[in-house]
Amino acid sequence: MPTSMSSFLDLLRFGAALAVFLGHCNFPWFFGSARFGPQNGQDYVIVFFVLSGFVIAWSTSRKGDDLSFAQFAFDRLTRLWSVALPALLIGFSLEWASQPFQTSTTYDTFSLQNLLRYFVTASFLHETWFLSVRPGSNAPFWSLSYEFFYYFMFGSLHLLNKMRYKIFACLACALLAGPKVLLLLPCWLVGVLAYHSARRFPPNRFLSILLLVGSVGFLLFRLLERWEVWHPWSHPGLGVPPLFYSAKYMDDYQTALACALMVFAASTWLSWTRTNAGTVGNLIRHLANSTFSLYLFHFPILIFLSTTWSSYADHPLAKPFSIITALLLCYLLSFPFERPLAKHRKQLLSLFPVLTQKCGIK
Repeated sequence: MPTSMSSFLDLLRFGAALAVFLGHCNFPWFFGSARFGPQNGQDYVIVFFVLSGFVIAWSTSRKGDDLSFAQFAFDRLTRLWSVALPALLIGFSLEWASQPFQTSTTYDTFSLQNLLRYFVTASFLHETWFLSVRPGSNAPFWSLSYEFFYYFMFGSLHLLNKMRYKIFACLACALLAGPKVLLLLPCWLVGVLAYHSARRFPPNRFLSILLLVGSVGFLLFRLLERWEVWHPWSHPGLGVPPLFYSAKYMDDYQTALACALMVFAASTWLSWTRTNAGTVGNLIRHLANSTFSLYLFHFPILIFLSTTWSSYADHPLAKPFSIITALLLCYLLSFPFERPLAKHRKQLLSLFPVLTQKCGIK
């Protein structure tokens, strides 16, 4: 078991990404209806939101006064684009390559409408207000628009040096995002609250045990139940206008609160400064460094495999073999895009030295 906070968060992060992946493997078009994962993947996206709020609060607090808003914006955008842009390009290419195998469709990959979807998604505006744009087949991209606005609202309030700038920038983000994105903001903010509470008011062991038993019990009951049986129509409006993925917000608040309480309670036994050494700790870190790639690349890969290997759909090993293939491809794609993020940032600064000279970005 991890004994450091960073390893614990990494384990949760990778587990949530894996659950989303396995949940999408349940779709009937992916080699039949045999189930390999949860019926509802959105619960695990909410876990991502909580962990994201926690980690961003921890990162900005650790950097202290050395962190400027320009540096924060550069770090967040490069983190998102380092995987999002390749995922859009590769997803587009797989969609185009699989068209000859989809004889029943007349969908034009290069249509202006389809290309605009990719450009809007690359700017993270694809979930603003009552818009919900899917870049081709890549449904999981929806959460990146939410994350994008949460980052910049938090950064505006935390890092801009004048109150009027803080208020103006935060309101501008909120007005651009719209009510749909703001509905799930509490799921992200509860992660921020969990971090500051754990650092400033660490719970005693008795309270930690109570909170841990209650939160873990709630999450296990909810997630295990939905691993077997869950239907999107149980939550009216989910996935359709006007709220799309925000339609079950009250349900998501419960999941987010339980996750935040779990991390808060677990902090009693976890080190903030030490990282797990040894085989297990290194494995957790290694797997966690492919989480973003797993999340953004898997869906178009699953669709590509299901269309190009459709002649093997009835083979009993087709589905497990395809799942392993998709996992391996996502893992391999993390090496050129997700893992060398620091190197990509240095290359970007060398190409655009004005970012360092004028903005002070390092």
